[in-house]
Order: sequence, then C-alpha cells, then structure tokens
Amino acid sequence: MRFKKVLIGCILLIFTVSIPGMLIAEDVTWYSFNEGFKIASQKKKPVIIDFYADWCMWCKVMEEKTFTDPRVQKKLARDYVAIRIDMQKNESIVYDGKTYVPQQFSGMLGVEGLPTIVFMDKNGKFVTRIPGFVKAEIFNVLLNYMKEECYTKQVTFKEYMKDKDCKK
Repeated sequence: MRFKKVLIGCILLIFTVSIPGMLIAEDVTWYSFNEGFKIASQKKKPVIIDFYADWCMWCKVMEEKTFTDPRVQKKLARDYVAIRIDMQKNESIVYDGKTYVPQQFSGMLGVEGLPTIVFMDKNGKFVTRIPGFVKAEIFNVLLNYMKEECYTKQVTFKEYMKDKDCKK
C-alpha cells in the first residue's frame, strides 16, 4: 500500500515538473478583415490572412494539420492578428481607403489559388503571399522569419532555414 502511494506521488511530481515545459496550444482568434486590420493597426502587430473556401480540400488540410499545431497556435495568438477571408462571401473589405469584395482584394494581392496565406507588416503593408498547403514544421519557422522581419535584412527564407537566424 505504501509503495502505491509513493508511486502515485512520483508520477504526480513528474507531471507537475514537466507541464510548464510542454507546449500548450493557445486559442487563436480569427477575425474578419475589417475587424482584424483595425486591431492590428491599434496594436502595431503584423497580420496573417488566410484566404480559404469551404469547398477547398487543401484549406481543410491546412486547418487540420497546420493551424491546430500547438507551436503555430501559440505564435499566431501572441505575435500576429489572424484574419480569415472566405472567398465565397461578398463581405466588404476596406483597405487603403478603398472597398473591395474578397475576389477583388485577393486579386489585388496576387492570390491565384486556395489556400493562400498573405503576410502584412505591422504597418499594414503587404509583405508576401504563400500559396498552397504548408506543413506545420515549415509554417512555424515561417512565422518566426516574418516576425523577426528577416525579409527587411535581405535574408531569404532559404538562408533562414539553415540556421534560423536572420543576422548576416
């Protein structure tokens, strides 16, 4: 009986010590463009825009495999304002003093297929677009690269992938 109590105590101690180091997913709030862009402007945070549609198989895979990864969720929740634009809806998107529907806005940003992720800097300016499905491991590194603004230091993503540092 004493052995069981000691064993249970050890197991509880291991879990108590281990939990702080574990990755715990954070809730990501996905905003409409207008609401998210307003928040990003106020908080001076970079923006990530997920262009998607319900019929898009790879959009669903991206949702299931990439956006549910705890590392990705943590970075999105802390470092970005996350926006989703449903390409099937005709909501008004106001950007740079002009009003667009999703198809016009996506075309202006060069979106040619779904899913496509667009990054905007903390000043609300377009940085880049990433077409297609991106695995969580790569997306996680991409989020770091964009947050560190390595693109402003003429460090390519390929170079960044080598040593995860944007200092030359």
